[in-house]
Amino acid sequence: MNRLGLLALCLGLSLTAQAAALSDVERQRVALVLQDGTDPNVQSLSQNDILAMKAVLALNEGKNKQALSVLNVVGGVQDPLLAMLEAEAYRRSAVQSVELAGEYAKGLSHQKALLKAADLSLGVREANVRLSLLVDKLDGVSGFPVDLLSIGANIYSVFLVDKKRSRLFVYARNDVGDLVRVGDEYVVTGAAIGDKRVEGDARTPNGIYRFSKRLQGKGLELRYGPVAYPIDYPNFLDVLHHKNGSGIWMHGYAEGVGRRPPRDTKGCFALPNSRLLNVSKYVKLGHSWVVVGEGFEFDDVKKRDGLLTSIRQSMDAWRNDWVSLDTETYLKHYDKNFHSGHWNLGLWKMHKRRVNASKSFIDVSISNLTVIHDPNTWPEGEVAVTDFDQVYHSDNYQDVTHKRMYWVRHKSSKAWKILLEETL
Repeated sequence: MNRLGLLALCLGLSLTAQAAALSDVERQRVALVLQDGTDPNVQSLSQNDILAMKAVLALNEGKNKQALSVLNVVGGVQDPLLAMLEAEAYRRSAVQSVELAGEYAKGLSHQKALLKAADLSLGVREANVRLSLLVDKLDGVSGFPVDLLSIGANIYSVFLVDKKRSRLFVYARNDVGDLVRVGDEYVVTGAAIGDKRVEGDARTPNGIYRFSKRLQGKGLELRYGPVAYPIDYPNFLDVLHHKNGSGIWMHGYAEGVGRRPPRDTKGCFALPNSRLLNVSKYVKLGHSWVVVGEGFEFDDVKKRDGLLTSIRQSMDAWRNDWVSLDTETYLKHYDKNFHSGHWNLGLWKMHKRRVNASKSFIDVSISNLTVIHDPNTWPEGEVAVTDFDQVYHSDNYQDVTHKRMYWVRHKSSKAWKILLEETL
């Protein structure tokens, strides 16, 4: 199946572009699978979702009467998505009829322009996203995500929020401890496109986060559904780039609301309440991470292995130079924009030179290593996060800490350097 065509559908591009995105063979295949109804992926859908997909397939081919015929199956339209699709089908039929009237309707040019300009694309956009989700399940967004490079045993689950696909992919530990996909859900994200920068910009932030707490009962307004999970935005990387704002949650819908278009929140990511409750059982505070991006890659083992190898090599070199007391080489592993708390690179160098000069030996061991590649591009280039337990031992000091480090590289041919270092 043509992935570029499906992404175009998700982005809500013009209907001409959408109709041209799938070949006749591809459209026929999806239509046949929906009509047959025996595929497990179709059987898991609600009847209204099936009707919406059939209707949007017809609309994307310019078959407005066929779309109306599909939608008339339900008798009186109660579902808001189907209602929007029905309105769009009537709108297009009206435009066609006025055009066919020719000279007879020449006095209706203003009304015709208003009909053409009417924006009823929300229903079409959501139906196309749901169609994309079905096609992905038929063909498979298979394999493991490229960006999840190494997940330590202390991490129970990872939630991937794909803003381009309007999808939430959930991975959690199975009975033998392997991280496997346990959820693939339609998700609503910020009303504005792009990465969050400031308070109130209605964008969902891109980056790597963790769920910070659980809100439920009296502490949660009804419009957010039965439960909500804030994430730790802004994190240290966001603060470094002067991003602000707060209150980014995974939450549900207001009571009685069953449909929302793909981009409809103030920056949070939202699921239908029943689906939210289903995925919430995989949230373990302190042990669940959230990665937000636009168009995740899957099943590219070569790329994933290459990324992990490059990061491990840089990390091993950093540790080896540290324990060898080669301070100047060790300090070359830090980026020019490095920060750790109140330390910048200059202060860090002064501190490390003074500390290491007093040591006769240093030993550092690392365990429970998690490595996640950020799917988004930052001003520094690529970013990866490492999270691990560290045991430090020297002739006059020892401690056990939990660390999180942000690594950057400006080119894929270069070694990774440390941009941020946190002791948690």
